[in-house]
Amino acid sequence: MTDSAMKLSIDFPPEAEGRSPIKRSIRRLAAFSHLVDHGLAQFNRRYGTDLTVSSRQLTRAFLEWVRRFDAQRELADRDRRDFSHFAAGLLFSSFIRNRPVQSAAGQGAANELAGTSALRPEERLIAFWPEGVFYFEFCITVLDKVLAEQSLEGIHLAPQAVELRSWQSFRENVQDDPNLAIPFLDLFLGGDPNWDYPTAARFRSALQGHFLGADRRLTSN
Repeated sequence: MTDSAMKLSIDFPPEAEGRSPIKRSIRRLAAFSHLVDHGLAQFNRRYGTDLTVSSRQLTRAFLEWVRRFDAQRELADRDRRDFSHFAAGLLFSSFIRNRPVQSAAGQGAANELAGTSALRPEERLIAFWPEGVFYFEFCITVLDKVLAEQSLEGIHLAPQAVELRSWQSFRENVQDDPNLAIPFLDLFLGGDPNWDYPTAARFRSALQGHFLGADRRLTSN
């Protein structure tokens, strides 16, 4: 994870990383819930927020994510790094759709604070949409650790990831279609967003390249 990404990441407890790879444990509800609880407590301490989690909504988000992940899991071997990004995007969109994390603070005051020039970029994002930033932090932290477990290159934050204007567009769009969180995550990580078919891994540019390569090999034989 790059230095800029470290500003928007969560330190998971050592025991979460020592017992089994996160890419496996994260797909178990108990381990998933534990990581969310730990991450949210850390997030609240760091930013002075007062976010709470609904276990019912969190379970719904988890089950939805696992179902959508398993439905396309067979494509993972074609490009493990890109599919890991896609899986993180699926989780991001499930969080946004089910809204397991809620803020006790008034949103109007938070939006006014977001425009304060004295705040650091990440603080402006927190003031604007703390729940969304937590979802983002959690997803990119899991993603970076999963990539490391596979000896793949870590994540890189694009400038848009800490730009308030980009987050305003992001929030507006995902209110109408939470699935757009998938290409927005790609945008924030400097990838190639698939805006037309965000939930279909086979239409991602990195994975399509593997399909085209396989087709060429078949036609040449």
